[in-house]
Amino acid sequence: MRNRILIFFVVPLLLLSVCAAQAREEAPAAVAVSRDRDGVESFFIFGTGATGKLADLPDELRKSGYREADLSAWSSQIDYDRLLSALAQKGIRVTRCYVPDSGKASWFRKNLAGLEPRERRRRPLSFVCALIKNNSYNRRYKLPGRFEAVKYVTIHNTAEPFSARQERDRVDSRRDNASVSFHFAVDEQEAVQILPLDIHGWHAGDGAEGPGNTQSIGIEICRSQCRGAADWQYRRSEENAEILACALLRHFKLTAADLRMHRDWSGKYCPHRILEENRFESFRSRVAERLARKPDSEEREILSGLSGK
Repeated sequence: MRNRILIFFVVPLLLLSVCAAQAREEAPAAVAVSRDRDGVESFFIFGTGATGKLADLPDELRKSGYREADLSAWSSQIDYDRLLSALAQKGIRVTRCYVPDSGKASWFRKNLAGLEPRERRRRPLSFVCALIKNNSYNRRYKLPGRFEAVKYVTIHNTAEPFSARQERDRVDSRRDNASVSFHFAVDEQEAVQILPLDIHGWHAGDGAEGPGNTQSIGIEICRSQCRGAADWQYRRSEENAEILACALLRHFKLTAADLRMHRDWSGKYCPHRILEENRFESFRSRVAERLARKPDSEEREILSGLSGK
């Protein structure tokens, strides 16, 4: 009987471990690559929080069970051909390697890893609740306290090419003693909830008492560095952000007039893709049009997720 009880508990745990390992292997690692003023090259892996010298990245990815990686960097001075070759020698397939073009503005990037995804078939927006861990570090730097009231919804761009789940992992794993968190990341397929709706975040840059942080829900629109052949991924992410923003306004009984940009709170040039084309008022108008109608099937799924049903 005792052995049966052990089997009952141990086998499901082993299966969960196997599933987790399989999920890790199937999903690309999101990796930030950097070079500081002293020429030191380093990496940060969103999913594990691992950091180190760039030369050690291939071994670290293998050790963590990754077989694919998306890379994003703001430096054009790294030897990317050498890096991609080292990753390939370790069996790591790089799907994206976004770097700035030499002589271009810092926001303009190109993908050195080859052709971008071509799939454009419309997929319905899904709601995913994947709250960051309620541990002592996150409580100190990412889960500051309860909302007194939610009065606004604030729109951001991630300034990265990564997915909503990858952006969620970055928030959960970063250990740089910086107070950074937001409630949702949305990409071309999913709206991922990261913080509880009764806890405010650190996303607006207006301090511990600023209304951006303490009275607004933060939405990060992902894929904002997907340009050129991959531009459709950002455009669809923004369309999905309209659905999410509408659902949140409806949930909190707010109006489209209560939408804000990150720039409204702290002056930061964010959401940069929307600001580049001066499109925030058209974004607001489309959300208002949605609010005036009954929720469609995608918004109903979001509303159901927000209410915990």
